[in-house]
Amino acid sequence: MFQFYVMEIQQYQSGEYGDIKHFAYDEDLNIARNKAESKYHEVLAEAAVSDCLTHSAILFSSEGVPLLHQCYKHEKKGDEDGNS
Repeated sequence: MFQFYVMEIQQYQSGEYGDIKHFAYDEDLNIARNKAESKYHEVLAEAAVSDCLTHSAILFSSEGVPLLHQCYKHEKKGDEDGNS
């Protein structure tokens, strides 16, 4: 059995943080990795348009080795006119 993890990290408009752990597994290494990459890209698709200040995804192995990572940064709501 092979397993990979996708950690989703969000910084909300309030400045607080949250995280969600996803995982993918299979008896075949390549299938497990492809499932994990699919989830990773699914998270990033949501992160690209999220309301979070930052919205990140990290794909890593069951040994804790980071394989892919990306972060989207968005402006704080209300900052368009210079006000908070």
